[in-house]
Amino acid sequence: MLPKNSVKAQETFADTLFMNSVFSIAIKHALRYTRGLSIALLLCCSPFAYASIQFETRMESVQWNADSSKFSCRLSHEIDGFGVATFEREAGEQTRFYLNSKMPRMKTGRAALLVRPPAWSPSRNQTNQLALVSVKESLEPVTVERQLAERMLAELQKGMLLDIKRQPRYGDTQSLKVTLSSIRFRQSHQEYLNCLAGLLPVNFKQIERSSFNYANEDDDLSDAVKQRLDIIIAYAKEDRDVQAFYIDGHTDSEGIRNENLLKSKLRAERVVNYLVENGIPPDSIAARWHGERYKLTSNQTAKGRAENRRVTLRLSKAPPVVQMVKSEIPQTQTPPATQTTPQPAN
Repeated sequence: MLPKNSVKAQETFADTLFMNSVFSIAIKHALRYTRGLSIALLLCCSPFAYASIQFETRMESVQWNADSSKFSCRLSHEIDGFGVATFEREAGEQTRFYLNSKMPRMKTGRAALLVRPPAWSPSRNQTNQLALVSVKESLEPVTVERQLAERMLAELQKGMLLDIKRQPRYGDTQSLKVTLSSIRFRQSHQEYLNCLAGLLPVNFKQIERSSFNYANEDDDLSDAVKQRLDIIIAYAKEDRDVQAFYIDGHTDSEGIRNENLLKSKLRAERVVNYLVENGIPPDSIAARWHGERYKLTSNQTAKGRAENRRVTLRLSKAPPVVQMVKSEIPQTQTPPATQTTPQPAN
């Protein structure tokens, strides 16, 4: 039933029913110029009688599911008829939110991200806009980065509902609204937070290739190199798909070529030793040395030579494809090294 006390109240009521609708503008003009004329006839006969196309899971069916591992933490909610809303944080990355749909439904552009109380709240009619978010006509129409994603989590934790509102891609004048419910959110959210506490500090892409530089007369691994290797070792012990470690030693062009080849071998073997001492199986390691071959940049400057003096480490999820050979350098206590046709791993 329409409010009867004032034209202003009827206009407010029209706003609620027809937010973001072209038809709402016509109704408000009619109210203003007819001084309170009832719009019941317009409402019952109009094709715009509903403010938006809504996708929301029924209260009794709402579920939030937490998926936990050392590599990623996910908190997801299936929205009936539309798809899945997911909060995710991968090892070494920031929190993000993304919306998946079973088919492209939203028009490319900007969607309103709204927050409102649940229907049983005294302030249920108060809706606030958190932000405008980008939309693509795709199966993943909305992606939200860390700061806003964490704000969304905080609102759901408080028991609020989130709406994502955008025009549909097929050109309807009605808006399309997708709702994230906060029902049964808190327990799954706690599981998600527990997962974050045990998340690894890096992911595979971040450590798949590493390069360790050294001063020309270095005899041992620096503390910084050991810290980086510790992170790689911790990850590899968790990820059973990691099967091979390819290590390559390089030098600059200063000095005698054969001595440089020896230096690159010793430095590659120091990395091999550290990995083995910390639990990496020797038969998963392939060590190679190249001396001054395969430079990264010119050796004509001090900066260039410093970049060329390096040991590289590459991880692989395929078995090693090298043949084991004994070290040719005496008086170095190392596990058997490996060598193939000298092609660099980096």
